[in-house]
Amino acid sequence: MYALSLLAPPRRIFRASVALLPIAVGLSACSDFELKGEEEGPGSFEDTPAPDILVDPLSIDFGALPSGSTSDPVVVTVTNQGAGVLTLGRVGLSSDNGPFTLTEPGEGVLDPGASTDFLVTFAPDAPGEFAGEVDVESNDEDQPVVSVVLNGSGEAPDITLEPADYDFGTLDYAATASVDVTVRNDGNADLDIASIVYTTTSTELVMGSVDAPLTLAPGESTVVTVDYAPTDGSPDEGYFTVRSNDPDEALAVATQIGNGRIFEGFSTGWYIVDDSTNYETTSNPLYAISAYGDPAGYWYEPSGAHGLIGSADPVADFAVMHDYVLARAGAPTPVTAPLTFRTTSTVPAFSFASYSYILCDFWIDSTDDPFLYEVRAGSDDDGAQVMVNGQIVTNWYLGAAGSVNIGSAIVPGAVNSLIVILMDNSATDKYLTDLGFYRDGVFVSG
Repeated sequence: MYALSLLAPPRRIFRASVALLPIAVGLSACSDFELKGEEEGPGSFEDTPAPDILVDPLSIDFGALPSGSTSDPVVVTVTNQGAGVLTLGRVGLSSDNGPFTLTEPGEGVLDPGASTDFLVTFAPDAPGEFAGEVDVESNDEDQPVVSVVLNGSGEAPDITLEPADYDFGTLDYAATASVDVTVRNDGNADLDIASIVYTTTSTELVMGSVDAPLTLAPGESTVVTVDYAPTDGSPDEGYFTVRSNDPDEALAVATQIGNGRIFEGFSTGWYIVDDSTNYETTSNPLYAISAYGDPAGYWYEPSGAHGLIGSADPVADFAVMHDYVLARAGAPTPVTAPLTFRTTSTVPAFSFASYSYILCDFWIDSTDDPFLYEVRAGSDDDGAQVMVNGQIVTNWYLGAAGSVNIGSAIVPGAVNSLIVILMDNSATDKYLTDLGFYRDGVFVSG
């Protein structure tokens, strides 16, 4: 130690004396001296103890596991085999690796020779191959990131129904149809089907015979047939439920819907219901009638749909009104000419009202232009409200009725419904004349 301290001043003197030498010599001597100092001087890089990370194992193969199960945890050990302190940074999955999970390391700072552990588990939730990585970051300058490769596979059945939803549409008069629904196992383990049950409120949808219980190997399928033969114009819906050992879809459902028109030609004809009861129109101040044909009066009509006034669900309320009329009407009047309906009335003005309904279901082809269609009437007393498929298209007041285009409310290729409510709130007469459908200005019959 003493000798080292005596050498220090000459080193400083040597630096000063070099400056008096010629430039070339000074540069050479200084360069040699400085290189020697960097390599051997105290506090140099080579003299600083460095950490050295070791991660074991560097890959984990969990093999095949049933989906929904969890593997035993695998221990990953991080060891500092260097001479300096190893400081761990982020230890985590490189991305969203789905079924792989891990715990935090027990220690974040490791002295030379020390080690710490973390655990990795695999829990597949679907069939198939899975891969991922755990990144271990540290202050090891040679290996700032060490990756542990993860692999595993899930084994499970996976049920698929095609088509899962099927719409027969609206079938023509007396037509029938069927659909084949494929039940397929897209998984990599046997699909055990316990039952296939059909549920419907209609006798018009029928599921064919099925062999259940049954087992479908991976890639194997079976076919379930549903037949449809509508006998009325009401919408129909049915569905079959497949109960199986699919771990994430134990109950798989396929739905079928449809409708039919039970009439040939353009329409069913006119269904007419005249309710001669006088209904008090002062019970709800929000809908007080103040004039002949006032639209507020339709709130009091007795179907329960209240003429769709203030309706939160016009389509559903319109269906209520439709059923109300059909349940009370007799046989329809054929649409061969414009319809005139007339009756007497004894309603006191404004404080009471009576209602008559005229209903017609009609059909236009799916390729037809709905905006070519309008509804016309000659005159009315005291007012009429015109609705198509749950949409109020116009109100006619006392006197001349007129015409209204109904294209925005029509669904081509489907059964459509027209309801006209005729309201009277004064004595003597209630009538609607020359009611009819017109296409491009021409009366539509049939």
